[in-house]
Amino acid sequence: MNFLKILFFKFIKLNYFVYVCLFIAGCENDEQKSIKADKITREYLSTTNLPGLSISVAKKGKIVFSRGYGYADVEQKKTIDPSKTKFRIGSVSKTYAATALGILSERKILDLEEDIYKYVSSFPSKKWKFNTMQLAGHLSGIRHYKNDEMLINEDFESVYDAMEFFKYDTLLHKPGTKYHYSTHAWTLISLIIENTSKSEFLSFMNTEVFAPLKMNDTQAELQAVDNDLVKFYQFNSSRDTFEIAPKVNNSWKWAGGGFISTTEDVIRFLNAHTKPGFFKKNTLELLTTSQFTADGEKTNYGIGWRIREGRNGDILYGHTGGSVGGTTYAFWNKRTDTIVVITSNIGRARFGELPLDIFDVYRN
Repeated sequence: MNFLKILFFKFIKLNYFVYVCLFIAGCENDEQKSIKADKITREYLSTTNLPGLSISVAKKGKIVFSRGYGYADVEQKKTIDPSKTKFRIGSVSKTYAATALGILSERKILDLEEDIYKYVSSFPSKKWKFNTMQLAGHLSGIRHYKNDEMLINEDFESVYDAMEFFKYDTLLHKPGTKYHYSTHAWTLISLIIENTSKSEFLSFMNTEVFAPLKMNDTQAELQAVDNDLVKFYQFNSSRDTFEIAPKVNNSWKWAGGGFISTTEDVIRFLNAHTKPGFFKKNTLELLTTSQFTADGEKTNYGIGWRIREGRNGDILYGHTGGSVGGTTYAFWNKRTDTIVVITSNIGRARFGELPLDIFDVYRN
């Protein structure tokens, strides 16, 4: 009997020892991955000329890597903190606004396939009718930017006023027949959100999206001083360097590209969309499933979400963002349940293979 007790306790100790060893090995493995991700990022930065970069990675819902490189403000040598340094996220704002559509759809306040004039009768009539789903999938025929519209520096008091740029323009094609990317379409979407929710667009986003997801460092880029906001830069190709970007006011495109955020807040947002909870399963599928043109061509764009191929058969869900003074990459790898978010405080930055290399580090 005593022999069996001794044998039993030895077995328990052995298993405990094995568990501790495996735990330590796992921790070391996580640290090794962080070292590798940092090395890959530094190698990328050595080949390009960026003022600053923030990168955050989540694995199975947990942030496993989050670092800042370079400067939020080059002149002041102000460093970047991924938990609080805010960048222009550009068209990732569309994915944020798509969540508002999902909320209103789940509450049965908004029918995404209903003619938009049911919700915005004030919008000038067009040759063809179209719906909110087509708007959100870039199938409506509403045009994108023209000339220097990205450089608009005018303050708009309402989303209705912001439609002045395009509301009288003719549609580029019959809705549903062609994919034509349009940020202006999302300004009309923000008015639909206002009219159906009976709330101002920014107020709805703050109370129904950002607050519940604890995105405390995400908001519209208003003109008030924000000490956590980066300085914005642009490339000067003739001098092979960067300089301060022109001043712009993005109040004309809140839903399409007007929010500022931290990489860690973007992680929180994407993570909430990887499984049912904040949304029902069918709503998540609706947002992230590719739409099709009338002749059956896949657009690889759902409702505010891009769908693209990664490496080794991976499917990535998210969005990129290009702004005056900002570039963003934000995608979730469904197969590996990994999220990679990268932002820089310069327009037209080229991240190249960096995001996919980071995904590979956290593949297992």
